[in-house]
Amino acid sequence: MKLIAKIEEFVIAFTLLIVTVLLFVNIILRYAFANNTTWAEEFIRYGMIWITFIGASVCFRRGLHVGVDLLMDVTKGIANKAVKIVVHLASITFMIFLIKYSTDLVLFTQKTGQITPSLQIPLHYIYLAIPIGSTLSLIHLVIQTINIIRNKEDVNVQDRSALETIKE
Repeated sequence: MKLIAKIEEFVIAFTLLIVTVLLFVNIILRYAFANNTTWAEEFIRYGMIWITFIGASVCFRRGLHVGVDLLMDVTKGIANKAVKIVVHLASITFMIFLIKYSTDLVLFTQKTGQITPSLQIPLHYIYLAIPIGSTLSLIHLVIQTINIIRNKEDVNVQDRSALETIKE
C-alpha cells in the first residue's frame, strides 16, 4: 500500500507541476505577446481531471472524505463505529457503480475512436482517470472498512493532524 500511496502522490505532484508551468507560460504568452496555445489549455484541463480523480483516492486513504460530523460527534462507541461503517459501505457502493459506468464510457470512446481536438490523443485516455481513481478509492475504502471492523483504524499522525485542522 505504501507503493501505491507514493505513486498516487507522485502522479498528482508531477501533473500539478506540469499544469502549473503550462498555465503560467500560457498566461505570459496571452498577456505579453497576445498569443496563446490551445493545446496547453486542453492539456491543463485534462491534467486537472487526472489530478481530481487520483486526488480523490488520496483523500479516501487519508480519511478526509465523506463523513457525517454531527453524527460522529454525538455518537460514541459502537454507534460511532456503525456510522463509520455505513458511510464507508455507501462510499464503496458508489465507487463500484462509478467503476462500472466509467469503464463502459472508456470502452465506448475507445470503440468510437474519439480524439481530443488540439492534442489529437484518444479521448479514452482522459476518461481512464475515472475508473483508475475510483478503483484506487475503492481499495482504500475497503481497507479502512476492514480496519474499522477490526478496531484498527489506520490513520497516521500526519493524517490525524490534517483531520483536526479541517474540523476546526
